[in-house]
Amino acid sequence: MWYLAKILEVVGLGQVLVGVFIGISQDDLAAELKIALIGVAIFGVGRLIEIKFGKS
Repeated sequence: MWYLAKILEVVGLGQVLVGVFIGISQDDLAAELKIALIGVAIFGVGRLIEIKFGKS
């Protein structure tokens, strides 16, 4: 379960980076915000799983 949490955290961080890149390259703040918030949510789920189950 710990590995799943870490994978979700990495995917979430990647999603935030993609959102920032899209916002900068296309000058679209709305798209940047939506994509980055989805990434933050994915990261948050991974973090909650990590806290709940820990490394066991």
